[in-house]
Amino acid sequence: MLHIFSRTIAVSLLAIFTTAAAQAASIDCADASTADETAVCNSSALSQLDAEMASLWFTYEKIPFLMGGSAARADEARAFLEKRSECGSDEECLRSAYEARIDTLKQGIENWIKSTAGTNSLPQWSSDALPAAVQEITASYNEMCVGLAGTMKPGADRPLVMTADLDGDAVQDFVLNPQNLQCSAAATAFCGNGGCQILLALSHNDYADPVEILGGAPSLRQGSEQGTVLDVWVDKVNCGDTGPTEECLASYVWQDGKLSVTHMGRTSGN
Repeated sequence: MLHIFSRTIAVSLLAIFTTAAAQAASIDCADASTADETAVCNSSALSQLDAEMASLWFTYEKIPFLMGGSAARADEARAFLEKRSECGSDEECLRSAYEARIDTLKQGIENWIKSTAGTNSLPQWSSDALPAAVQEITASYNEMCVGLAGTMKPGADRPLVMTADLDGDAVQDFVLNPQNLQCSAAATAFCGNGGCQILLALSHNDYADPVEILGGAPSLRQGSEQGTVLDVWVDKVNCGDTGPTEECLASYVWQDGKLSVTHMGRTSGN
């Protein structure tokens, strides 16, 4: 049964992440008009870099630890666009600009991951320490990468894991975040510009059928009147009308014997 469960999750992830990767580009090539935009859209290599950058940006713009908050990040983004424009149709210049930007985003996310590694995080974990069903879920990421004809990069082959008792049964639940995973087949294999496919595995049903949450920068809040709350930044479309400086925060909490979610427009990154 566990093998079937893992294969089912892997197939589900493959379909979800393939779609996410296809939608990850920051440039809408149908509307490309400038020399740099046209050059990126005409090059598969540059398009892949553009997609990777977009998927990283979704999380990077929402993490709260950076000094200067949203203003500094907006300045960085503006500087990149100016540099890309200066490159025009020079593909080598564009490649260099994208790679530098991607390195900056990765470093920012890595710093955030390190800063949030605490009592609710398992930055270094062993499969043996996880329930069998959760082990199967984590293994499904590798199966998905293999399904894309790729291999996982050593050291970036296990998802980030956070634990807490969300469903109130005194047994740990697991939040699996693939933000750090790297598959050789595609830089955006696990995350797109709508975020990463975060999985919430609850103990009340023996971790079967994990809840799929497309978003970024998950965090756990304990001690509230509602109990433990899982917050995830998601696409703004989930919140309907939001202000120009607001993002959408999804909050998951266990109420009346089931998982409930609310969406609220909030200012992120501060």
